[in-house]
Amino acid sequence: MITYQKVVWQVPAENQDVVIATLVALGAEGAEQGTDTVTIYQDVNQEGFENQIATYITGLTALAERGLAINSQPISQERLDSTTFENEWKNYYHASRVTNQFTVVPAWEDYQKVQDQEKLIVMDPDQAFGTGTHPTTSLMIQALEAVVRGGEKTIDVGTGSGVLAVAAKHLGVGSVLATDIDEEAVATAQANLALNPVASDVTVIASDLMQDVPQEWSKSELIMANILADVIAPLIPQVMPMLTAGGYFLVSGIYDDVEPAIKQALESHGLTIVQHLNQGTWHAFITKKADDLIND
Repeated sequence: MITYQKVVWQVPAENQDVVIATLVALGAEGAEQGTDTVTIYQDVNQEGFENQIATYITGLTALAERGLAINSQPISQERLDSTTFENEWKNYYHASRVTNQFTVVPAWEDYQKVQDQEKLIVMDPDQAFGTGTHPTTSLMIQALEAVVRGGEKTIDVGTGSGVLAVAAKHLGVGSVLATDIDEEAVATAQANLALNPVASDVTVIASDLMQDVPQEWSKSELIMANILADVIAPLIPQVMPMLTAGGYFLVSGIYDDVEPAIKQALESHGLTIVQHLNQGTWHAFITKKADDLIND
């Protein structure tokens, strides 16, 4: 049976974004936001899980030493078996309007559209692969709304729960390839795609970033990645040969401290930043690959 360590920090609402960004940068799969708390769930079967929690505490201590009003020591820690963990998720995970068009709906919740044009993304996050309600996801869906014109050949790198693949299909993109790093993540994405008939034709494969993406997906018109900031830099050179001239690369998962470096990396590889989106301490970029030059 999978067992999790539930770790809770008391964090004022105005400081939660930077705390979550720090925890994610240090390896947390995600975080639950409360009124004045931030909670993570660490798999105790992973080797060195106690050291990982100590790393989180060290990172938050560094924030406190820089003047952020937080207590780096957890206010509680407890073990949860997988059944209890799933119920914990269901207690706080409810339908959430993430953009003007999109609402993310838990699979177990009976939700009725508020408006006819509202687009529903049905999700069962299954452990910590992403609920679809984090600001980085909202930013990426906003980016999709801005660039999708219909029929785009699309790659979703690090698909997680599959939420962005579903959103892209709702907006009318063409064929979609979704990737994630391991087979468990692939299975989670496939299960969520099955909950959304609009995304029934999405292909999901295991791939470390784009290393195992088949060559037939070259000349994609749209590539998107909502992933940990520390793997964005190595991803960019893998994106360039797979993106068609004039194609868009959308990237999210970027927090304040690394935003300048990511911007520089994007531009240094020849991508033009079309739009910089921001929500709290989180950032996303809409970038475009140059059109082919025609020589006289």
